Amino acid sequence: LYRCQVGELMLLTAHFARTSQAIVPSASNVLLSDVTAYIQSHFREPELSVGSVAQQFYVSREHLSRIFKNHTSESISHYITDLRMQEFRYGLLMGKNVLPACLESGFSDYSSFVKTFRKLYGITPADYREQLRSAINRSI
Repeated sequence: LYRCQVGELMLLTAHFARTSQAIVPSASNVLLSDVTAYIQSHFREPELSVGSVAQQFYVSREHLSRIFKNHTSESISHYITDLRMQEFRYGLLMGKNVLPACLESGFSDYSSFVKTFRKLYGITPADYREQLRSAINRSI
């Protein structure tokens, strides 16, 4: 119960930090700062991808991927997926059902989303929602 509550508290904290200001990974790298801000503003759009971000900033996909990984230690794809997963979990916390929360978070393929969620968290999104609701009900 406490682990779930602490996890949700961390999720809320990350959500509010993300919505209140952009995270600037390096003050000296304007491109990376702009890319990060762009991704944070557009991650809910299903068509957002590494290629579309690179095209937006007129750089090659490989160059953008390399500098992003060098400065953040994660890939752009992972970063986008992580933002979408945080948004999905926040949607569940706010009482949304699994499919609407999934679609509003930027995932366009539900079956792929379920596979990714299970791989990352070890349970299905529906099971996660039930555990979350149970934890909330016990704490009330």
